[in-house]
Amino acid sequence: MPSPPGSPRSSTSTDSFASGRQSPLGGFDSSAALILVSDAEDTPANTSFGFSSDDDDADDLDQSDLQLDRLRGSAVPPLSSVSVFLYLLAPYLKLGALLVPEAGVLGKTGVLAVVVFAVLSAFTRQIWYMLARYVRRADLEEIVLETFARGRGKERRRSVLRQLVRFFVGALRVSTAVLYLRFSVDCLLPFVPDALAVPSRIITTLVFAAFIAPLYSSRSLESRGVVYASWFSIVAYAAWFSCTAYMHAKDMLVPVGDSATLGKLWQGIPVVAFTFSTWWTVPLYASLKGTSQPMTPKPRRAQSFRLLAALSIAIAVAVVLPLVFFDASTPSQIPSVSIKSTSAAFSAAALLLSIPSILVTTPALPIPISIRRSTNFPLSKVLIYVITICLAILPASITRFGSDLILILAFLSTFVVPAFIHITIHNFRRPLSIVIPPATPNPNAPRPEPSDSRHDELLQRKERTLQRRRLGRRLIWDVGVWVLLVPVGGGGVAWAVGRMADRW
Repeated sequence: MPSPPGSPRSSTSTDSFASGRQSPLGGFDSSAALILVSDAEDTPANTSFGFSSDDDDADDLDQSDLQLDRLRGSAVPPLSSVSVFLYLLAPYLKLGALLVPEAGVLGKTGVLAVVVFAVLSAFTRQIWYMLARYVRRADLEEIVLETFARGRGKERRRSVLRQLVRFFVGALRVSTAVLYLRFSVDCLLPFVPDALAVPSRIITTLVFAAFIAPLYSSRSLESRGVVYASWFSIVAYAAWFSCTAYMHAKDMLVPVGDSATLGKLWQGIPVVAFTFSTWWTVPLYASLKGTSQPMTPKPRRAQSFRLLAALSIAIAVAVVLPLVFFDASTPSQIPSVSIKSTSAAFSAAALLLSIPSILVTTPALPIPISIRRSTNFPLSKVLIYVITICLAILPASITRFGSDLILILAFLSTFVVPAFIHITIHNFRRPLSIVIPPATPNPNAPRPEPSDSRHDELLQRKERTLQRRRLGRRLIWDVGVWVLLVPVGGGGVAWAVGRMADRW
């Protein structure tokens, strides 16, 4: 029978319940912040990309929603594993691979160069993968912002950095598309009659531009036109490789195109370095992690991305490595016009069909909002395309210098930038927490005061232990990253600048 109010039993029960805060077992506080340990199967659903919740800021959910919206509306939306593999492989089978037979890297030197830069390319892709998981931002802009402008009160710096990243990404992609368009014209120009009033280069460039214009009108890499064009570019490379192997067997291999478009750096090992340059690692990782409806991360896809990246590099090595044994400098006999034109057509198709995927992912131009609201015309896309065509028909004296700059920018973006970001974020920034959550309020306190779980001794001890374990693995990666940044990156850029200045 329950005791009436005010009875000794009731008072004792109430006092006992109220004194739960002063338990003799270590001073247990029932109002302390609780840490929810979810099941392993539910962990990836905590964030949109399945990364560990170790950020200090309290707006993780807003950031996740922001990444979801940006991914759905970006030019690299959620893609299937086959499409991701396609875009991981396609950049390797382009201009650099076409130039290997005439680059002068033959025999053991060529084999060593291909193996070394393939390993470095795989290494840099792994760096981008780890950076995206570490900062929980599967976006290149966000990784840069988290590295150099993390925290509150840095909105102006973040805005400037965002614009700089978009500018350099856009400049590199447009210039690469210009180089591919111009070189594809160079491949077929010897077979175009020059009997018209307008120079053949301008006509051929305009014809090629009109041919790929419908593909460029696609909105993203998910469009069928862009996907099919990328697959056909790989098929065209395979056909060119077959023609090249046949001409090599008959000892009548000749250069693939006119070298007047290319500058001083497009000989030797820099050609191999350009072959294994790529810049799509982070957006493709984000597109593989998410699905369209709903945006649910899949744990196995993180591992499958690394598998797809390694498989793409292995296939690229398999189809590029034999080219170091094909010498196009001293053929014993001249190939027929039909064989030369067929090989030139396949090489031009391999470059031309890869341009839409490059331009589609180019950031939009900073057009004023008033102009964008006044019309539905895709002004930015049209201007980017017009700029690409105009740059492709510039004189050879300008394009030679520009091609050297493109090679340097591709080298920097592939091998130097990820190493520099890795060193900055792991050596000059405070490490992100692993298990310590952000501050949480104490609703049972007499006055609302913050109850900061980060001051808990047990959590701090666990945090220090995990940070030491992470530090050991990080030091191993730091050795490789410093080698990539200083001897490879710094030495390569110094050599390129000296070569362009005729110092050696």
